[in-house]
Amino acid sequence: MTVDDVVAIYVRLRNEKGAIRAKLDEEVSKIDAKLDKLEAWIKNKADEQGVTSFKTNHGTAFLTTVDYASVEDWDAVLKFVKDNDAFDIFEKRVSKTAVRGYIDSTKSVPSGVLYGTRLEVNVRKPTKKVEAA
Repeated sequence: MTVDDVVAIYVRLRNEKGAIRAKLDEEVSKIDAKLDKLEAWIKNKADEQGVTSFKTNHGTAFLTTVDYASVEDWDAVLKFVKDNDAFDIFEKRVSKTAVRGYIDSTKSVPSGVLYGTRLEVNVRKPTKKVEAA
């Protein structure tokens, strides 16, 4: 076997791997879209019934509130951080915890930051009950 043979095999396998991954990503994307629709349905039912969870034979669906913060304008964020000595809001992104703390104490969102909360649907499979002896 020559180096050229090995490189040819390597390139063929890498291309095959890429094709498999692309097909898999496409299939997963289709499933994700269906899961999103089911989550929206569950959320709507929870809203209609004024509940935050459903316990069923197949699992429990429940709503959780998730904070999120992202940068809308880096220049504004950097100015805010410098002006307020607020370097604790930095991670690779702004810190949700620090942003939430700032909002709680000042009742305003730091400049350049988009902040919000959303309800997420979670589904957990049922747990087996342990019967008392």
